[in-house]
Amino acid sequence: MSARETEAQFLKSLVQAAKTKRLPGSNQEADVFRFVAQLLRTRYPSEASALDSAAMRYFSQHKVKPRPFPQVVADGLVVDIPRLRHAMENGCAGISTW
Repeated sequence: MSARETEAQFLKSLVQAAKTKRLPGSNQEADVFRFVAQLLRTRYPSEASALDSAAMRYFSQHKVKPRPFPQVVADGLVVDIPRLRHAMENGCAGISTW
């Protein structure tokens, strides 16, 4: 699978999670949910709230402490913040970028 296909699946999964309010499947995914929620807060508050709530439920259930946002980036869970924000906003608006 190409990097572009992997990224597309990742973004699709995040958008679906925001719309269906599903819980993250791992600590890393919960950290990304929480990070993306911050990126979406202004333009897509309901999706941001869904992602943040799901992440916080995951952390509470698994007794895991969330990573600070700079650590999410330093650990490579998020690489290009503006690109992620743009892609997520497009996804939430129903715009396919591929």
